[in-house]
Amino acid sequence: MSNKQNSNLIGALVLVSGMIIGAAGAIFYKENRPMNAGKILENVKQIFATEGEIIGSWIDYDAVEYTGFDSQPLVYVGGITRMEKGKPVHYSFSADIYTGEILNTYTTH
Repeated sequence: MSNKQNSNLIGALVLVSGMIIGAAGAIFYKENRPMNAGKILENVKQIFATEGEIIGSWIDYDAVEYTGFDSQPLVYVGGITRMEKGKPVHYSFSADIYTGEILNTYTTH
């Protein structure tokens, strides 16, 4: 191979490597960014609304450590009030700040 071909090959490899590293960095950044607490609350409300009318809801925008698992993920804590058999029932929930997954729900009295 000539010097020019080697130079072009090295340049192409550097360019492709940079693109791969950049794409991986963007994916890593997106996956490790907390979701908006308001969006998580809207998703939780949609889930709860399948079994009754939602008459109230709230979410704390400050994340806390969830001690229910060894890994202690960060969660948003919130609540939902839903009508069930003509009476309001109050639920509390914890949702992972990165995935929005509901980790725990329980009724409150």
